[in-house]
Order: sequence, then C-alpha cells, then structure tokens
Amino acid sequence: MLIVISDLHFNDETTSLNVSHRAFSHFFDYIKGSMRNEYKELVIVFAGDTFDLLRSDYWINVDEKEKPWNGPGMEQGAWSKENKSHYQKHLKQILNNIIKTNRTSLNTIKQAEELFSVPVTKIMVPGNHDRMLKEIEDYQTMLSDTVGHVMIVDGAYENQDYGVTIRHGHEFDAYNFENGGIPIGDVNTVELFVRLPFFIKEQLPELADELKSIEDIRPQWRIFDYLHTTYTDYEVKYVIEKSIGTTIDYFFSLPYVKQWIAKHDIYHPFDEADKLQYLLHLSKFLSVSWIEKLLKVFSYFEMKESHYEEMAEKEASLYVVYGHTHKEHVAFLGFHNNLHRYYINSGTWRERVLASNKGFFTRYKTMTYVIFYKKEERLTEFPAFEIWNGALRE
Repeated sequence: MLIVISDLHFNDETTSLNVSHRAFSHFFDYIKGSMRNEYKELVIVFAGDTFDLLRSDYWINVDEKEKPWNGPGMEQGAWSKENKSHYQKHLKQILNNIIKTNRTSLNTIKQAEELFSVPVTKIMVPGNHDRMLKEIEDYQTMLSDTVGHVMIVDGAYENQDYGVTIRHGHEFDAYNFENGGIPIGDVNTVELFVRLPFFIKEQLPELADELKSIEDIRPQWRIFDYLHTTYTDYEVKYVIEKSIGTTIDYFFSLPYVKQWIAKHDIYHPFDEADKLQYLLHLSKFLSVSWIEKLLKVFSYFEMKESHYEEMAEKEASLYVVYGHTHKEHVAFLGFHNNLHRYYINSGTWRERVLASNKGFFTRYKTMTYVIFYKKEERLTEFPAFEIWNGALRE
C-alpha cells in the first residue's frame, strides 16, 4: 500500500494556522483498520510543501542582506559565502520553530512505524515552500528526530510496482519554479503575503488571528479583494488600503524583483512579468469593483488543472500525482498498453477559502489522500488506486 498526501504546510503559526494534530491520529487509525493480510508494506509519500519555510513573520525582521533573494551579488544570480551562511541559519531557526509548534502532529507521524505490523517507509518530495530544507546543514538529522527516518527525493518519486509517478507540481508553475535560481513565488510569499498582514497587524493588532486565514486563499492574488470585501469599516479599510500600497511599493523596490521582471519581460503581451506588474500596481488604485474585474481577467492566465494534465500526459507512468494547487482533481489521460492512465491532484489537508462569482468568500476544512495498491494486494490485473476526500463546514 502506498499513500500520497501533500500540502500540509506545517508552519510556526506566526502568519497562519496548522492542521489539527487530531487529523493525523484519525488518519492513521483509519489506515490501520483498513490493512489486509495482502499488504506487506506501507509507503507514505509527502508530496511537497510538508513544511512551510516561507510563511513566517520571522523573515520580516531579518536583515535585508541576509535574505536568500536579497544578498550581495543576487543581481547577478549568485550569493556570497557569508550571505549563504546567514540565510541557512535563518532557515534552521524557522524549521526549529515549526517543529516546536507542531510537536504533537509530527510525533504522531514518527510513531507510524510502531503502529503498523508491516514495514513503513516515508518519502518526502520537496515543494516550492520546503525545497530549501537541503540548505540546512543537518536537516536530515532534524527530520529523523522529528518524524523518524524519511527519504528526501528531489523532483519526482517513481514506484512502478504501484504504477505511479509523484511530484509536487510547482515545476510547471512559472511563478514558483526558477531553474537554477530562486522563484519569484518565494519573494511574493514573504514580501507580499507575509509582509502585508504584518503591516496591518502592527496598526490593528486585534485582527492578528483573523488574518492568519488568508494563507489558505487560492489563488493568492485574491487576498487583495478578500481584504476589500471582508473589512468594510472605514478606519479598518483605510489601514488596509494604505498597507497594500506600502507593501507593493516595497516589493517593487527589491533588487531581485527588478532582476526577475527584466529577465521575464519578453516581447509578448501579458507575459508573466507584465501580469505581475499590472496586477500589483492596479491593486493600489482601483475600486473594489474594478479589482474584481481585474482578477477575473487574470484568472484566465492562472495555471489551470488542464495545464497540469498536459504535463502529466508526458510522464511515463500509469498514474501521475501532483499537489501544489490545493485542489483535489482526477482526470483521465488516455490509454497505455490498453490500461487507463490518470492524472490525480492530491489536494491538501488545510482549510480552503473560496470566492463566489460575486466576490464573497467562504471557507471549509478539507482532507484528501490517495492510496495505490500493487496488483497482488487487490488481486487485480493492474495497480489499483482509490481517492478519499472529505470536507467539513462548521
């Protein structure tokens, strides 16, 4: 039996909330109860963004020259040795804070070996929010002490006994993957979507807990109209609008942002650089109704599931699993050797914040995992799979 879960986003809770530790206890209890004699192993694959090393107020107080994207020489795409040691130190501190905050949940994962009578293997495929784990000098020891022995697999994990290839999927997102460099998504997360609520909290500390919910808004650009439509009090709205303007101005002043825009600003209307610039600049000045219209336009350029389906078709396995989008999904890709091929998105265990067509927002808790079986485990002629997706609105 092989199980895939993704996008847990364990964090230090300075900017967002964590999945309840009870979810992991219930999950393992259910899996234990469903074990059959035919199951000779349990492979658990964490398909990216297990830890969130970006969403933390910690980064706001870090010296600008010690951030991964702002160090000396970053205009040329390289770090100095001194800068690298600085940001590695910061990453380690954030990981330590995450571990302390999620001790109960992580200990439940660690004890999986004791819970099951079959060998348990844990695989971690880094995503865009935890790919920096390997920058931490003793990360493997830290993970072993926290969740037990875990194997880190870069890129894709393949297991043909189960007929599956598993990636996080950020590789196919222009904002969250930069071959050989730092993606602009890292900077967006910290310098826009961490810094903005930080500014607001400084002036309106009573909103600190409420603002933690914006981490779960997808796509992240909808944070702007979420704030506009959720907070209607004049004084609160004034603080929010001023904070948006200040945050966006600061973002565009960063050397790495200027470098990234110059690199990606090709001779093509509405390329990635254009979209980023237009959306953020206009968000400062347009009324709520115009922001809604603008976001509808930009939604056409978001990476849709059809894009990931196209990428999945290029994989060789019977089943292809990505995470990243926080939205569970199943698609039929066609045939290979007379067998049906599928693309599956493993969703998330976090809350999801959704917008209606009229710009109103709601939230619900969600939990998705995918189980794959060898042929001999289910007595089938090909590897089988099942998907479990739960939603709770309370």
